[in-house]
Amino acid sequence: MNKKLKTGIALVVIAGAMTVLIGSGLKDNTGSYLTIKEALAIQQTSAGRYIQMEGYLKEGSTVWDADTVTLQFTLTDEQKDIEITYNGVKPDNFDSGYPIIVEGKFDADSKFKAEAVKVKCPSKYEAE
Repeated sequence: MNKKLKTGIALVVIAGAMTVLIGSGLKDNTGSYLTIKEALAIQQTSAGRYIQMEGYLKEGSTVWDADTVTLQFTLTDEQKDIEITYNGVKPDNFDSGYPIIVEGKFDADSKFKAEAVKVKCPSKYEAE
């Protein structure tokens, strides 16, 4: 084989491998954006499905364990509540009253395990 053919084959193989890796990574982490009500409706049948939800922290529901770096809280949309467990650092402004976005999955026991917890900050989007 000549050098150009070998190079072409190598590029095709590399491009194919990258496509497979990117596709498999995105498949698991591109989720549905659901309301809390919608998420609760599919809670029993959606174990392992990546979901994003937005709501507000229910007052008095936060349990923070610094030793295990575990945050448990209730997210509400004023109509429905859902309990969230997150293993990670508690976000800045978590208790500020701003909307909270959680991303994660229901486990086999239908409990929502967040992989990411983000707090929206309206001041970042206001005009000066």
